[in-house]
Amino acid sequence: MILHHLSQILRDYPDSFLSSRLIIAGRLAVGLFFFVSGYGLIKQYKQKGRSYLDTFFKKKGMSIFIPFLLAMVVYFIYRNLIGELNFFTAMYSLVNGNPFVGNGWFTIMIMYLYVAFFVSALLGKENDLLLFLILIVSVVIVILIANLLNYGEWWTNAVFCFPLGVIWGAKEYDITNFFFKRYRVSLGFLAVLFSFFLYTDEIFYHPLIRSLSVLFFVALVALFSYKVTFKSPIYYLLKNFSFELYLYQGLFIQLFRSETIFIGNRLLYACSVIIATMLLAYLMQFIASEIRTFIKNEIHLF
Repeated sequence: MILHHLSQILRDYPDSFLSSRLIIAGRLAVGLFFFVSGYGLIKQYKQKGRSYLDTFFKKKGMSIFIPFLLAMVVYFIYRNLIGELNFFTAMYSLVNGNPFVGNGWFTIMIMYLYVAFFVSALLGKENDLLLFLILIVSVVIVILIANLLNYGEWWTNAVFCFPLGVIWGAKEYDITNFFFKRYRVSLGFLAVLFSFFLYTDEIFYHPLIRSLSVLFFVALVALFSYKVTFKSPIYYLLKNFSFELYLYQGLFIQLFRSETIFIGNRLLYACSVIIATMLLAYLMQFIASEIRTFIKNEIHLF
């Protein structure tokens, strides 16, 4: 995701790898994360039942809210010091589609989806179909609101991957049993659909076409993952503070191309952003972890 957001800054350099297909890769990566999030939630709910909902906000909420709150403090201090922001404009930015935290839209959307899942599971009880319907309606509502308020299309182009993950996780046996009967044909079919909608989106933009390209890509990767195991030492190194990496990359992407600090060399700029983001993300993850431990031990919220 850092490379994707760097590509948006370096898109004016046509000979740069960072300015090419990585722009498209961003929404595909977001779609995968939404899918995995929905898949993980429904799997835990199926395993633990109603007790999972009883502690849902205490565990899931704090794991997102505390890091996001810390990020808001850091971004506010920086942007206030350079004269870009005051308290009122910061608060307004959280509802006008342009949150003052870099790429903060994603955190706001994932918090909404978590709440939507909780409500769907609570009302749906043991009825999977009712749960799916409530969740899909919740997603449609947020899309309509985003369109009404003229939010950027990135708010919603991958959001349907979340209910896809929930449905896939709940009906995994039936879905995989269907696809595995003709595994290679299924892979090829999904690959063709993904390629078709991706290409169509390149020559004729429409929100539905773009969303379908992301959905078919995610389904293709999900099906492919049953036969191929993805292993990356970088992933295991960074996974504990991956959320913080996402939160703070925007700070240095802006800072290192600002009047205060301007790094003109593209390679040096990209490396500086990545290294600085990793260092700050590690520090802020440690602080967030200490806060959660304090709340757990002293305030007994968990």
